Amino acid sequence: MTSPDPQRESDDTSRPSAGAGAGEGAGAGTSAGAGTRAGAGDSAGDANTTAATTTVELINVTDGATNELLDAILATERVVASVHAMRATAIDQLFTHILTRENLIDAAAGRPVPTPGTADGWNAETRARRVAASELACAMRISERQASELIEQSRALATRLPATRAALAEGRIALGHAVAMVDEAATISTVVDDRDRMLAESRHGDAADALPTATEVVAEFEQQALRHAEVTSPGRFRQRARRLRERLEPLTRERRCAERIAERGVWVEPARDGMAYLTAYLPAADAWAAYNRISDIANQLGRTDRRSDSIARADDHATAAADSDSDSDSDSRTLPQRRADVLRDLLFDGAMPASGTGTGIRPTVLVTVPVLTLLGRDTDEVASIEGHGPIPDAEARRLAAAAPSFIRILTHPETGATLSVGRDRYVVPRDMRMWLRVRDEYCRFPGCGRAASHSDVDHTRDWQHGGTTSADNLAHLCPSHHRLKHHTRWRVQHDGGGTLLWTSPSGRSYRSEPAQALPSG
Repeated sequence: MTSPDPQRESDDTSRPSAGAGAGEGAGAGTSAGAGTRAGAGDSAGDANTTAATTTVELINVTDGATNELLDAILATERVVASVHAMRATAIDQLFTHILTRENLIDAAAGRPVPTPGTADGWNAETRARRVAASELACAMRISERQASELIEQSRALATRLPATRAALAEGRIALGHAVAMVDEAATISTVVDDRDRMLAESRHGDAADALPTATEVVAEFEQQALRHAEVTSPGRFRQRARRLRERLEPLTRERRCAERIAERGVWVEPARDGMAYLTAYLPAADAWAAYNRISDIANQLGRTDRRSDSIARADDHATAAADSDSDSDSDSRTLPQRRADVLRDLLFDGAMPASGTGTGIRPTVLVTVPVLTLLGRDTDEVASIEGHGPIPDAEARRLAAAAPSFIRILTHPETGATLSVGRDRYVVPRDMRMWLRVRDEYCRFPGCGRAASHSDVDHTRDWQHGGTTSADNLAHLCPSHHRLKHHTRWRVQHDGGGTLLWTSPSGRSYRSEPAQALPSG
């Protein structure tokens, strides 16, 4: 604690008494000076007050403008929500119209309505789903998966969740809330077998006959969930809705998990700059076990590298240069990078190599590499991976160097491929099949991203109807769109140069251009 200054206290005390003991002249002088300073101070104070008042007014004006803009944004959001509701209604009506048409087609063919379905499951409702999804995907320029999701969401809002659709139309909730509601309500099912009924009885304490139906549970779920949807964000609402659905769902968790397990899968999605996403949809326990296994290996590789660096740094100073080399060669990968490399090596090699850096990729994909790229020369042509697209030249040369052999398909006129065998044979020759694979790269249905390597080579004009086995009558179609072509009224014809012209059941036309403009002879 600092002591007060005695001198300062003495000076401060003496000033008032000195002023008080002065003559009137001095006192008058002091008063006059004080009056002058006070006048100046009043002017400054008035200016400051005016400036402060102006600032407050500007802030108020700014706040008013901010609120007006926020109100305008919220009004726009309500309009957007209303438009989404209108779109959902139109999509539901589209599906209903197509289903009615497919049922009429069956009736005209003498099949009962609704048809029980053919051996491969292509009944009227299946055809309606596929036709509606393909029509919508081509018209909106989205994937069929996205189109199918829109159809299911729209049908759910129109049939199972009318209150949610009304809230969306009125702008009380956003599209994200409606999608979350549809997703959670979709898993609510009725009790379908004795085992689930017994477990549900023990869970709810109700008699078997008193168990709620799926419709009743969905209605109760929607009523309770909407209260949360109108006051929280879509992300938080989804969490609340999931907990609410779990409480109301009459089916057992085991049953629902079994249904989800049936949907497991792995898929790849191209990304930019030579990258792609490899995604797996797995049971949670398996996914976390795999992730933890990958992380453990990646962490172990990092610890091994750090120990090696520590040993190197502990060597005699005379080996500093060697230490420097050791540091430069050490693993500088981040943990996410090591995880990615571990996953790659495990999948390619079946085990982690002792060095921890992998033995390299042994390509099994089709890589199209311009000759000049292989030679390291500048060229406008780019290397590409089938089903993905362009990759860096250095990566293309690395893959080519690791490939066990080359298939003689280059971006050059002389491929040597057989382009037609006419009506002599139905089976497509191997070299023609490879030529078509390079030309098409993908399934040739508009917008489909399935790689040609996982697609069928289809005769555009059926062989039994006079079609030839030639490049201008063949194209790759994935199994799904191959069936769509043969089971619905989608039609396709070649339009020269590998271009296909598709006509939808509604009469709309779509062009499908080949990935590579290869010579036809």
